[in-house]
Amino acid sequence: MKTINKIFTSAAVGVAMLFSTGCVGDLDVMPVDPSVVTPSNFKDDPEGYMNRVLADVYLNFATYGANGDSPVKEFDGGMAAFSRALFIAEEIPTDEASWLYDRNDYGDLNFGRTTSAVNWVYGIYSRLMINITLCNDFIRTVNEGLFGLNDAQTVKAQDYIRQCRILRGACYFYLINFFGDTFYADETTAIGSIPPQMKRAEIFNLVTADLEDVVASFEPNQKPAYGFVGLDVAEAVLVKFYLNAKVLTGQERYADCLRHAENIIARLGKGGFNNSGLAKTYTGVFAANNSQYAIGGSNEVNEIIWDIPADRIELQTYSGATFMMAAFLGTDGVQVTDPTKTDWQGIPSYTFNGVDYSFDPEKNAHVSSNWFNISAGWKCSVARQSFVKKFQWVDGAMSESPDERVSLWLTSKFGFASENPSLEGANWGNNGYLPVKYTNFPYDEDGNIDNSLLAQYPGTDAFGSADFAMIRLSEIYLSAAEAIVEGGGDQAKALKYVNFIRERAGVAPATALSQGLVRDERCRELYCENTRRTDLIRYGLWESGYNWEWKNGMLNGSDLPAYTKLYPIPSRVLGTSGYKQNPGY
Repeated sequence: MKTINKIFTSAAVGVAMLFSTGCVGDLDVMPVDPSVVTPSNFKDDPEGYMNRVLADVYLNFATYGANGDSPVKEFDGGMAAFSRALFIAEEIPTDEASWLYDRNDYGDLNFGRTTSAVNWVYGIYSRLMINITLCNDFIRTVNEGLFGLNDAQTVKAQDYIRQCRILRGACYFYLINFFGDTFYADETTAIGSIPPQMKRAEIFNLVTADLEDVVASFEPNQKPAYGFVGLDVAEAVLVKFYLNAKVLTGQERYADCLRHAENIIARLGKGGFNNSGLAKTYTGVFAANNSQYAIGGSNEVNEIIWDIPADRIELQTYSGATFMMAAFLGTDGVQVTDPTKTDWQGIPSYTFNGVDYSFDPEKNAHVSSNWFNISAGWKCSVARQSFVKKFQWVDGAMSESPDERVSLWLTSKFGFASENPSLEGANWGNNGYLPVKYTNFPYDEDGNIDNSLLAQYPGTDAFGSADFAMIRLSEIYLSAAEAIVEGGGDQAKALKYVNFIRERAGVAPATALSQGLVRDERCRELYCENTRRTDLIRYGLWESGYNWEWKNGMLNGSDLPAYTKLYPIPSRVLGTSGYKQNPGY
């Protein structure tokens, strides 16, 4: 069992919110379970309660709240969970994915447009604000001596503070990336005050300086325990900041991006596939037992740099890998073959993991959640054809591919249409492939289902056990390659980095480096990993120059207004904060 889950479970409290709901202002944030722990308890077990409060910080990155509650009120807590909120912002408006329901909550997000009143905007803004507040309050609580720690415990607390600074920095990346000029608060912000709205570039400079200080404070090669963040995550977040610096500040920072990427590669780029530091198979990184590839996991290969743990019992979530399976899946038109039947139910159409299945001839699309070892299936999301076409297919029907990255997809082989005549739930099965990336089966190092571990992962569960890979070494390789292509440097090295990615996926190595190669490989490798909208904006392809299905509400796509590169600040925030709304809204 994953040890961090026990820490999360024991910390099912919203303690940090007790100290500063003022930083959240108009958001309806409530302590999750204030009866469990209050500041008056700290003197009874200072270190124990400090650990619980830190665990609550991590809990709010892993799921939506303790005891099934959510600090984001008047909105679906599952939608406002951290990685799922990012998926909504980064994937749904792009060529990679879509959302087929909930027009009241999502509005025209499928088309790349939104408004300040739509619920999902409030949900993601709230999630980022809450997580920043939790980090700030932990740091403040330690600095002001409220835990009552002794000297030895205070030394340990400094590492915990460093972790909160890393997590806070990551939240600020997404906050300024999505919302531009927004609030800035740190541990020195007065409780009860409304944080000032600052320029995006100013926040960029403050946060990157803080993260650079954090990086400098680590011992060389110092690694955290499983599930916690450390030096590699700090530098990976800086890679994100600096890769997007031209958008965020107007000034390129490719040299800084490459510097931190190379530091990570020097530490983690060993072992595994071709001694690259990547797992031997792509599918294994997204399997039920993928925690082994996280830093602190059981495998010497640490491809998953920032890992968000999950567990089917101790850390359930409607976000993470559970969401990444359930959102696309839904058992339809498939039954286990019954040899006593003479109709279609007795005719094997497909064999998976030793089990024969029959397909209903009256159904166009066929899928079973059994093929992913999970019972959940919501039929909420599909891929768009422009994205599907970026992969290598061996046939015109796009049913088979040598690329391992699509090995779990539901394609025309199963009756799914690649076209997107609509983005409506009623047409699910006839309006897009299912680009499933995660599975609830355990895999061995060679990419095969490990049947010896199946008992630990019952297929009857509605929650997945795979951890969510927030940042992988693959992203660092591709970011380094892009920094070289855009900023200059060792072109041969950049090509080698890209070919680590391609060859691990089972496609032929590229022989020449180009801007287009790096961009498309990033799309193929990192799909549904919450980078796509940011990438399209950085490439200058969000507004114009590239269309995908239903961009700006047109079937074949059309240009988006420039103001849509930023999301609006939620109207409920503007109502009490006095902040200035982004142009165009």
